[in-house]
Amino acid sequence: MYAPNDTSTTSRSGRMAGPAHSPASKLVSAWARGRREITPWAYPRLRALAAVRFAVGIFLIGLGTVMVSYGHPGLAAVPLAGAALVFSIACLDFTAARSAHPRT
Repeated sequence: MYAPNDTSTTSRSGRMAGPAHSPASKLVSAWARGRREITPWAYPRLRALAAVRFAVGIFLIGLGTVMVSYGHPGLAAVPLAGAALVFSIACLDFTAARSAHPRT
């Protein structure tokens, strides 16, 4: 009855994304574009950054060990969890550095 005056937009479920522009591909391309804009200096230095991250992880494990030896196991979980995170990022950096094309 009010169709000529209806200015509402269709719902999200009513709109369909094409197969070439699925929401997941938009998310991945946005992530990749953001990474290139944020850290372009890191690409040639991935191995060095990974080595620094491994050193930080070893330091955090040592700090957690000292905290456990002094009787603070609850507080030691913080640097040990940080070490796990830093080691996982360093492994990702090493993997990316291995898959990169060699410079000519």
